[in-house]
Amino acid sequence: MESQLSTILTLIRHGETKANKEGLVLGTSDVPLTDLGKTQAEAAARRAAMFRPKAVYCSPYFRAVESANYLQILTGLSPIRIAGLREMNSGDMEGIKASQMEELYPEYMAQWRSDATTTRPPGGETLGEVHNRAWKAFLKIAEECDNEHVIVVAHLFPIQGIICRTLGLNSNQYNRIRVDLGSLSSVQVKGKSGIVLGVNDTSHLNSGHNSF
Repeated sequence: MESQLSTILTLIRHGETKANKEGLVLGTSDVPLTDLGKTQAEAAARRAAMFRPKAVYCSPYFRAVESANYLQILTGLSPIRIAGLREMNSGDMEGIKASQMEELYPEYMAQWRSDATTTRPPGGETLGEVHNRAWKAFLKIAEECDNEHVIVVAHLFPIQGIICRTLGLNSNQYNRIRVDLGSLSSVQVKGKSGIVLGVNDTSHLNSGHNSF
């Protein structure tokens, strides 16, 4: 029997921003990379370019676009912006210190710990909604790039959502998956099933060697 073709998607989390450095809740704010973030993004791009990708996709937020632009320099591929890959809308909590969330939004945080999937921040969206749109974007990319290796530059929650869905995990289990700034994760799609090939590889930020 002839085997099905497969697509490999390498997921890159954008480099550091000032908000990341200061421990702020960062969702829809369109902020640039720090100098360290640029170094992380360039290192991730150099690593990903070795895979000879067919296409590059990214979130429309500037920190993701800026990170993806390093891939354009190395590969000549213009990043394709996909709205479904954007970070979670944190609503009224945008820009506050993450360490203050318990104090400022105790009821929300209690609900989040109980069921993060359906808990909505004031004026924002639920984790389940983020994971749903990220998964739809992921499947669309996989369909458009059948039997190719493509790069996706996105954010923490969308990447966690894609990995959760691939593994058959509930969105509430998002915190079992670590995705550092500038890290690479990889998923293979074959037919209607997916396999996680690697998660949170940061070796390029240190030694530059492949740890998958």
